[in-house]
Order: sequence, then C-alpha cells, then structure tokens
Amino acid sequence: MRDLILSTGNKNKVKEIKEILKDLDYNILDKNEAGFESLDIEENGDSLEENSLIKARAMWKELKKLVIADDTGLFVDELDGEPGIYSARYAGESSNDQDNRKKLLRKMKNIENRKARFITSIAVIDERGNEKILRGICEGKISRKEIGLNGFGYDPIFIPQGYDKSFGEISNEIKNEISHRAKALKELKKYLNSL
Repeated sequence: MRDLILSTGNKNKVKEIKEILKDLDYNILDKNEAGFESLDIEENGDSLEENSLIKARAMWKELKKLVIADDTGLFVDELDGEPGIYSARYAGESSNDQDNRKKLLRKMKNIENRKARFITSIAVIDERGNEKILRGICEGKISRKEIGLNGFGYDPIFIPQGYDKSFGEISNEIKNEISHRAKALKELKKYLNSL
C-alpha cells in the first residue's frame, strides 16, 4: 500500500481529510505520524496555491513520497477578500479560532452584504516530484453570530449556499460532501486514480 503523507499536524484538518479519503487504498499519515513533528514550515506565499506548495515541497524534500498539503482561506466580499490567506492568524500570530471569528464578526457588524467563500488549494507532489494544484470552493455568507459547536476555524459563522445552518450546525457527513476541502479532495481522488 502506498503512503500518502499530509504536510500538516492540524488535528482537525487531518481528521477531516482522513474521513473524506477513507475509501482510497492508501496508508494516510500526517506530518507527526511520519516522524516530522518538529518540521516547522513558514507559509510566506502570496496565495493559497503558493502556501500549499511551500508546505508540500518542504515535506517532499524530506521523504520523496506522495505528499499533499492544503491551504484554506475565507474570503469576504465586502472586506476586499479578508481574512484570505491570513485566515488562520487573522487576529494576530498567537490568535485562536475564537479570536479570529470575533474579529471578523466585529468588522462585519454594520455590513449588510455578507457574501463570502471558502477556498481550499491542495498541492500534490508524487514520488517523482511531479506537482499538481487542485482547488475547491464553497460559496456562502457570514452569519451575524456564532451558531453551532461542530467543525473548527470559521465554521460556526459560515453558512454555505443553499443551507440555513452554519458549518458549526451541519453534520460532518453533509459538510464532508459540500465543503471547499471536500470538493478539492474529490479532485484529488480523481487525480490519484489517474496516476
């Protein structure tokens, strides 16, 4: 069975990715399980694509195995795309998910147009070093307050298009069908099956 290495140690992200890819015939390991817990990768790209490639290349250099890395951002129309590529550290370098959500809700307090989208970029590098970028987008809007306890990141304040519940309320089964990461991972499945 081929190894598929996730260039992340983010437990929530790893859980979601493993759940979505569970029907693939790969041994899926995160960065820590692959023995690279201390590998610290600086994401200093100007786009999600660049950041996902930076993470994938750093891990590939160590292992020369099939590696994937994702970078995800929440882009709000009325805030000129904020928080964007800075979504994970929107309220500052040492901020947590709740700090980031609070800052965004504060900035949007008097904004009527709440249209936003999540975008995930996944970089894949195969054993020979061939690189591929895949994307997933989930359109939606920002709620007026936090709703629900499921998910992570901005999930409790993001309502996907066609739903009246936030990602914080929607079941994991539904989220893993319609989310930005799910869409990007579906593209990844197609790509891996074509290899």
